[in-house]
Amino acid sequence: MFTEGFSVHYSPLNFLGNKTQGVITAIKNQDEKIVKKLLAMGFHVGMQITLEQKFPVFVIRAGRTRIAIDKDIASSIKVRVSNRN
Repeated sequence: MFTEGFSVHYSPLNFLGNKTQGVITAIKNQDEKIVKKLLAMGFHVGMQITLEQKFPVFVIRAGRTRIAIDKDIASSIKVRVSNRN
């Protein structure tokens, strides 16, 4: 079967562990202002990111850029995990 030995893990960013890498698959929130804020900060579908820390704020690395966001904003970013540490 095609799916044998194959798995894909999608998760809101706020559920991931430190140092987890992945690709943004969606940016969704009921508050359109949060989505627009993330887009203005440079986040987009297909972007590779690493969650560097979760507390006291979420710190995300994308390339050479690090951005700090709060938990509510982090929950708006859906990620396909490419590795788990």
